[in-house]
Amino acid sequence: MAPRIPRLPLPSLPAPLARARTSALTRTRRAGVHVLMRASHVPLVRPVAERGFRILFDSFARDWERIRSEPTYRTGFDEGLAALPRGFRPRRALDVACGTGLAASFVLDRWPGLTVIGTDISPRMVELARTHVPEATFEVASVHELPFADGEFDLVTALDGLLDHDELLRVLHRKGRLLVVYSRGGTTPISRPLPDVAAQFEARGAVATQHVDGEAHVLVVRHGR
Repeated sequence: MAPRIPRLPLPSLPAPLARARTSALTRTRRAGVHVLMRASHVPLVRPVAERGFRILFDSFARDWERIRSEPTYRTGFDEGLAALPRGFRPRRALDVACGTGLAASFVLDRWPGLTVIGTDISPRMVELARTHVPEATFEVASVHELPFADGEFDLVTALDGLLDHDELLRVLHRKGRLLVVYSRGGTTPISRPLPDVAAQFEARGAVATQHVDGEAHVLVVRHGR
């Protein structure tokens, strides 16, 4: 039997090198996310892209609550809720790319007792969401194939999540609202330029209103008349 080699702690990097390493990892992660986002919209390679997303976000799950604990995420989502029509009160809400349930918890804070369902491609994220937000229901599902009926939800939310314009409009009630929120002024790896996102929805006959004056970039979408 081979002798066990003790694991020695790695020396700490000097602060400038540590910052450089963190910056390089962030750029690499952002580039990987962009590649997977583009690939997920191509049906032929979508299964491979979604497997990549599943592996990626399963690996993030343990630290996701810490990553998303900054107040800016709550502030940005509250800006999105404030952009909904005055008096708007949904009956059923869907949060896509729900992660560990952050946006679902914000929706329930706003409307206690509301029926909220969250979906995510990552089984580990969904497992944690069920623990963190037991008042909501969470399912593993692709945003490209949501397991719900047409027009089932009068509020659909996406907080820094991958979008499928056709599928989100399909499950949105004809009088409902879709709320897209990109945190940190649209600088997160998953964010896309808001005018481009709005144009994609408008090309499908929807009405998309942009809000970019706060901490988040917010898009409120409804079906056209």
